[in-house]
Amino acid sequence: MTSTTPTTSPPPPTFGRIPQHLFHDHSPPLPKDTGATGRLKSLDEHNGFPCGRGHGSWGYTILRTAYGPDSDTQFAVALERLKGQVYWWGNHPGRYSAFGALCEQDRVDNDEPNRELFRRFHVDVIEDREGLAHLDGGADEARFKALGEYFRRWVAGVETGFNAEENPRFCVCLVLDSESIASLAALAEELPPLRCAVDLEEKRRFLGTGVGAWVWLLEADYIADPDPGEDYELDEDDGYRGWMRMDVSSIEFSWFRRLQRGIISNRRCFIREQREQGSGIYWFAEH
Repeated sequence: MTSTTPTTSPPPPTFGRIPQHLFHDHSPPLPKDTGATGRLKSLDEHNGFPCGRGHGSWGYTILRTAYGPDSDTQFAVALERLKGQVYWWGNHPGRYSAFGALCEQDRVDNDEPNRELFRRFHVDVIEDREGLAHLDGGADEARFKALGEYFRRWVAGVETGFNAEENPRFCVCLVLDSESIASLAALAEELPPLRCAVDLEEKRRFLGTGVGAWVWLLEADYIADPDPGEDYELDEDDGYRGWMRMDVSSIEFSWFRRLQRGIISNRRCFIREQREQGSGIYWFAEH
């Protein structure tokens, strides 16, 4: 095994309990983004033991595999685009669901749950030219098994706290390789405004936010041990592998989906789909 000295981003800050008033209506009640509130509740339920890396935060660990010319600049841009997309998708659709007068009537002005949720968002970034550059590119099984093993070795060396197997930060990771970095870096720097669209045409432009940008999602614990044991129905069908492409807009959804499934059914948590039949390229699916 090659000895490596990876560089990891500073640990995320740790947080206390989520303010409980966010889960209760004010008097008179102010409408809230129920999606953001539900995610905060899920995070709060898994926040009982105040210890471990990034306690009380959410977000994936990212493995960077691209180290070619100008890759430092492109990776920095891609990472900022990723964070911006996560923030926008977590704030806009749940608060501004339509356009024009109907949206103005139904918009959610109380953004406190959203602000608290994204105050707790943090990604760990692992950069290691020696250990990861040779794993850049391709969709073969050997590559993703090696990436999964690398991630699991990293997890073994950090303070995870209790129940690490239930925390997506320590059992699932993202990979940014040359292709996915390029897809993110190609996004416009400016995000659409956080408000109601003025008309249907603008709403359609809002919904196009982030289209074409993607990352690799690795269910590392599944890759390491795909045998589900007896009586586990989800693994019976089609050679699920544990890795797939994922639209950047699905990062928040996938993380909290895994958190909610927890240890009870953490094996093969995600659903994948082929968008082009016979392509062999699988994507994370939100259904």
